[in-house]
Formats: sequence, C-alpha cells, structure tokens
Amino acid sequence: MSSDIENTARRYLQAWNSGERHVVNEIAAQDLVVSYTHYPEPYHGPEAFKEMLAKTHHFFPDLSIDVRDVVADENQAFVRWTYQGTFQNGEMFGISASGQSVEVTGMTVLEIEDDMVKREEGVVDNLALMQQLGLSPGRPDSE
Repeated sequence: MSSDIENTARRYLQAWNSGERHVVNEIAAQDLVVSYTHYPEPYHGPEAFKEMLAKTHHFFPDLSIDVRDVVADENQAFVRWTYQGTFQNGEMFGISASGQSVEVTGMTVLEIEDDMVKREEGVVDNLALMQQLGLSPGRPDSE
C-alpha cells in the first residue's frame, strides 16, 4: 500500500512542473485543500489550486520540480523536493523579473485517499528564494 501512496505522491507533485497542471485533474480530490506557510489562506478545490499554479508558472515559465525523497505511510506521504526555474515575468517580493535563476527546497505532506490527493501542506525555503532574487533580508537589531 505504501508504494501506491508513494507513486501517487510522485505523480501529483509533477503538477508543479510548467505545463503539467493537468495532473491536478487526474489525481486531486474535489475537496482538495492546499496550504503552505507563505499562503495567506489555503486553496480549496482543484480549480483554485490550478489558478495558483498558473500564477506560479507565469513567474517561472520553466519551473521544474525534482522529488528528492518520499516516505509513505498508510494514507500520507512526506516529500522532500527541490524546484528550479527562471524568474521571467512579473514582480515578487518587490523585485521585478530579470531572468534570475533560482533553486529552492521544500517539504510537503500529502494526504491520499483512494489514490486521490485530498490535502497538500508544506513549507518552502522562501528566504533562499528571496536571496536568489536579489533581496537581502535584514537582521533584527541585536540591541
């Protein structure tokens, strides 16, 4: 059973690759909830998630994800991944796109039921992303 969960997790994460949003239609449950620590609110349902992916792919049209590790247990998968892309459009964190290449790591927990992903929750190393885009976040005062 854990190998089915692992395979579903690996396939689902491919939706983050540019041009692969259709994967959401194939294996996301209708009551899908997607949340990451940097999202102000969770995304509810496959359509909302695909809209967010479209925005992400606008910023990074060549985005690709490399699944590094998957640990599966019953109905959950814990995934460690790295994404790479080129910031080509728009503005992020107050920085305009100018072709900056980025490589960012993160971790995601997926809840899977009947071969469908019901929940995606994770964290992204946005500090590394900001630094690669050219921001130098200040340190808190030590006083």
